Amino acid sequence: MRKNLSYQSFLRVLAALLASLCVGWSAIAQERGYDLDLKLRNATVKSFTDAFSRQTGVAFSFGSELAGKELGDIEVQASSKSLESILEEALSGTQLVFKIAGNQVALSISEEKARTAAVSSEINGLVTDSSGQPLPGVGIQVVGTTIGTISAMDGSYSLKAESSRILEFSCIGYRSVRVPVGKKNRIDVVLEDDTILLEDAVVVGYGTQSRKTLTTSISKVDGDKLVGAPVSTVGDALKGKVTGLRVASNNNLPGEAPRFLIRGGSSINRSNDPLCLVDGVERSFAEINPNDIESIEVLKDAASAAIYGSRASNGVIIVTTRKGDAYKKPNIVFDAQVGFTSPARRWNLANSREYLTIVRPAALQGPNSDLVLYGANGAGTGNVTETAINSTRYLADGEEVPAGWQSMPDPIDPSKTIIFTDHDWQSDWYDTALYHKEYIGINGGNQNMKYAASIGYLGDEGMVAMSKYKLFTMHGNTSFKIVDGLEASTTFDFSNAIKNPLTGDYFACLGRGLMMSPTHIGKYTDGTFATGGTNKNQQSAEFYETFYDRETVRNKFMGTMNLKWSPVNWFDITAQYTIYDENYRGSYYAYGEVNGTPNYVSTTRSTTETRTQTMRHDAQTFAAFKTDWNDHRFDATVGADYTYWRYWYLNASNTGSLSDKVPLLQSGGTNTAGTMDMSNKDYAQALLSFFARASYNYADRYVLSATFRADGSSKFLGRNKWGYFPSASAAWIISEEPFFASAKSVMNNFKLRVSVGQTGNNDVSLTAPLGAYAVGSYDEYTTLLPSVMQNMALRWETTTQTDVGIDMGFLRDRIRIVMDGYTKLTTNLLYNITLPDTGQLGTVMSNVGSVRFSGFEFELHTVNFERKNFTWETDITYSYNRNRVISLPDEYKYTDIYGNEAWRIGGYTASESGYRFGGTAVGEPLGRIWGYKVAGILQTDEEAAAALYDESSHGYRRNDGLSIQGRKDAGDFEWVNREGTKRMADGSEMINAEDMFCLGNIMPHSTGGINNSFSFYRFRVNVYLDFALGHSIYNYMKSRFIQNTLGYSNSNVDVDLVNGCWRYPGDTEAKHARFFPNDADYGNRNFSRASTFNVERADYLCIRDISLYYDLPDKWAAKAHMKKITIGVSGNTLHYFTGVSGNISPETGMGIGDAAVYSSVQMGSASSNITPPAMKILFNVKLTF
Repeated sequence: MRKNLSYQSFLRVLAALLASLCVGWSAIAQERGYDLDLKLRNATVKSFTDAFSRQTGVAFSFGSELAGKELGDIEVQASSKSLESILEEALSGTQLVFKIAGNQVALSISEEKARTAAVSSEINGLVTDSSGQPLPGVGIQVVGTTIGTISAMDGSYSLKAESSRILEFSCIGYRSVRVPVGKKNRIDVVLEDDTILLEDAVVVGYGTQSRKTLTTSISKVDGDKLVGAPVSTVGDALKGKVTGLRVASNNNLPGEAPRFLIRGGSSINRSNDPLCLVDGVERSFAEINPNDIESIEVLKDAASAAIYGSRASNGVIIVTTRKGDAYKKPNIVFDAQVGFTSPARRWNLANSREYLTIVRPAALQGPNSDLVLYGANGAGTGNVTETAINSTRYLADGEEVPAGWQSMPDPIDPSKTIIFTDHDWQSDWYDTALYHKEYIGINGGNQNMKYAASIGYLGDEGMVAMSKYKLFTMHGNTSFKIVDGLEASTTFDFSNAIKNPLTGDYFACLGRGLMMSPTHIGKYTDGTFATGGTNKNQQSAEFYETFYDRETVRNKFMGTMNLKWSPVNWFDITAQYTIYDENYRGSYYAYGEVNGTPNYVSTTRSTTETRTQTMRHDAQTFAAFKTDWNDHRFDATVGADYTYWRYWYLNASNTGSLSDKVPLLQSGGTNTAGTMDMSNKDYAQALLSFFARASYNYADRYVLSATFRADGSSKFLGRNKWGYFPSASAAWIISEEPFFASAKSVMNNFKLRVSVGQTGNNDVSLTAPLGAYAVGSYDEYTTLLPSVMQNMALRWETTTQTDVGIDMGFLRDRIRIVMDGYTKLTTNLLYNITLPDTGQLGTVMSNVGSVRFSGFEFELHTVNFERKNFTWETDITYSYNRNRVISLPDEYKYTDIYGNEAWRIGGYTASESGYRFGGTAVGEPLGRIWGYKVAGILQTDEEAAAALYDESSHGYRRNDGLSIQGRKDAGDFEWVNREGTKRMADGSEMINAEDMFCLGNIMPHSTGGINNSFSFYRFRVNVYLDFALGHSIYNYMKSRFIQNTLGYSNSNVDVDLVNGCWRYPGDTEAKHARFFPNDADYGNRNFSRASTFNVERADYLCIRDISLYYDLPDKWAAKAHMKKITIGVSGNTLHYFTGVSGNISPETGMGIGDAAVYSSVQMGSASSNITPPAMKILFNVKLTF
């Protein structure tokens, strides 16, 4: 018994000792001092305890149901504090209670706190920024409910909430804060600046990034700068505003989008157009309403664009549309513009009196003078019949000058009186037209839902005949929080664009119509049309508007569904599906007869119907991960993108309709009559891509980034189906170095950037790699014959680009400078090479050749003056770009006259020396224009007799009246002879097509813009100019308006050009050769060839935009139940300072088509657009409700 008692006593003592030891350890743990620095946003029990444990070593236990419970924002800073006091502070506003056992803490829910939390109480407080200033408009939301409010102008707020709830404070430009209610009745909050927003967030591929830590070359245009822009397309608002981006209007008709060229492009004969993305999906943004755009980013270097892989060698333009604003009451905006458009430039065409004064004396000294002077022509007096189409004739004896006619003494016989009518045909083709835009937008949201929607309409009557344009747009975006951490958004965009275009050949109708003699009558007295003259296409604007019914309709729809899941604050997954559908209808009908007048161009009653559809499906998903510890920050994105294109095309045309009252295809002739023509296309392609990006940031001083993309395209075959495009970039933010601290008061930002990467160009037809067959015939049988040779080895054009940049900011960014230098090399250029002459096919497309582009960019922003009621800011951009061919296919290889290997496609060869020049050649730039150089003007008959034989000259001389090929006359141009070119049989020099020189380049080497913005009280003034330097235009319309062609001098002339012509021996002030009636057909062709006369330097400085806005007093707006009323006036494309003649825009001159950017186009040919740029003057009113 004593043994058992002794054993039991021992157990009791041991238990007491253990209990006292546990209590002691617990007391020690509670008394032990802990150091803690904890700052968590949107904390949960799990994230709080994990972070707590990492810093203290304390272990936590709790039920699994508590892991995801929200605790709001927790901030604890403790130094040598007990565990109990730290936990009481951290968990004071929650329903949690804790028990401490040694180094372990058990957490659970307090039933008493839960019951108390169910009771709502009034909470009020003040919201301020970090400087103590009150913040109005801050959204305060009770998390998980629809209860919320907005802080007042003094930053105060009030609302009811249960003690268990969490309040979220959010405001654009500041970091959101979550605070548990707990037992507090007053909660004051200080919102800190969101540095990502304040430092300007830039959209990059599949994400955003702070501009401060950006390692690549990206330019951004904020959407607020596009609102109310007086333009028809978004691209027109970008001219000169983005370094490295050339925006050129190659077609000035309403609704025609300009062409974009980033850093010169990347190819020689494939597309140089950049990849354009709207909300992440490839499509044109020409019809997007500028008011619906949040931002436009231009990705210029390979490191920024490489994440888009095979489509990004020409750069990337990312358009982000507007989204709703959280915590914003519904904001409704009505924006209207109305005004007019008119030609910014005109030809100074002669009126009838000037025309007769110029042409008749000149015709007297030329061949066919009797036909010109006395025939039924524009300057002739033989227009005496009722069917005469010109009005010029002599006044009969005893006749009165008819009403509305004019008279003058005959310039060659003043004893006679000429009578005539006068009509300004240019004003019929180009006239002032009504222009108006209307826009209604709504924007708003709360914690759980954001929305934005708009409709817009643009109507442009067209300053050019047959160029009306109407555009209707709709845009909507809605995003909503499904549950915490899961957000869904939908976006739709629709546009309906209707045009009434000119006929396809601009020169045939417009060019020849402008050239019509001012003495042409246009219509007879009975209202029927008079034919235009010797060329059937030369008709009046009214004629074309009457006989041609042409309409195109283009509908674009895009719908997007996006899901973003953020299970934790450092990881999210985004999935997006988009469908894009573009439909086009073109309906053309030419009437055969109208009110008794036949269609002088064609009476076949032609009907053409065209239908196209482009359907694009895009599915993308990507995951983003970010983490930071101490000064280290790591971000990564990985994802996949799948795009499927389908394209349909159908064209049908017919002629011979029985009646103009039935303008339908089936009313024409039958197919057996050969009048019907039909064609169609149907093809599809797909692109599967995988991509990744990773970046590392140490203390905002050293930033490294890398991207990789793998593209698999259905266009290519075998192992070439996949292309791989890597990039790497780095930045050193020197201004964040400790040693730079003393200089930051002056230079607040100093960053060096470097990047290198590869991108691809998959602009190749589907048939080039795969091959194709065409329908043929053999004997009486229909056969399929090869039309395109297959090339399984064909692959992408690949561009490798290196960029070095510097970002600098002075005086707290009152002065900002961004500079970039780059070089990019494109290899594996796509060329057709010649096959041996042994088979059905003559060429096959292959990867041969390379080209290099290089340049420099400079961007400057300054705040020149900043006071309470007056500010003045300036923005300057400058870009320089050049190119050079590096290699070409070996079939174009030859040995030059110096014995060196050379490669050249096309061009010219000097017969005597064998020297080759022109075309496309290794070591030489693209885009050159070749022609004759004027050596001077032959002043006397003796100089003309001694002039070089000119192979193109008709050889007419006034002193003998004979036309002998090759001769020259006094007043003719003498051309520069190129050394080593063809000679005459006697060995003397001559002028022929070998005597060509480089006269210019179609591409400017420099582009840029200068913008000045002023604000004075309620006034805002903006003045913007843009420029381009170093390019030339082959302005053949200049020749057209001095040649005096169209039969016997029926073409009008430009007075300024004629006044610059040579007039007499010794006229050394003359700019041009002598004026000669129909120089092209009967003269010595001084103006009928590409030369320094018509290849003009196209440098320009354009007054692009001037605007003046005024905000009416707030009390006036309040009386009208509005928030704001703004009125203003704006002008666009107001004037060009340029050497280009006439109405030709100095921005044009590039070839038409994807592969023709570096091909010159003759301004005055069928493929050119000779319409003038449009000047707009608009009056604006903007109402905000």
